[in-house]
Amino acid sequence: MSLKVYLITAAVGIVCSGVFTLIDVKISAGILLSTLFSLLNMVLLSASMKFAIQGKEGAYGIMMMSNIVRYSLLILCMFIAYKLPQYFSLIGVAIGMSLFLIALIIDAIEKRRKG
Repeated sequence: MSLKVYLITAAVGIVCSGVFTLIDVKISAGILLSTLFSLLNMVLLSASMKFAIQGKEGAYGIMMMSNIVRYSLLILCMFIAYKLPQYFSLIGVAIGMSLFLIALIIDAIEKRRKG
């Protein structure tokens, strides 16, 4: 994944957070929290994919550990929002976690237009 996808995810997260601030500050904080975790998720995914593409020894184990850590990050983010409902909304966390997919779709559409 390119730096562009990371920047798109961060930008979409900030814009969505700003829009949802008008509705509820807790949703906005949840979006920002989960966007941070989503960016960490993308870094882990891209690092493990590099190992898999290069065909290095032990790539399967690295991919498996990366998946475990990525799902643990998701659970940790949801747990933080669940334990601190006065600051974060679970709805905002769900929206923020899906921003990663929106950034990938935007990047794919742009690549398709170019190529």
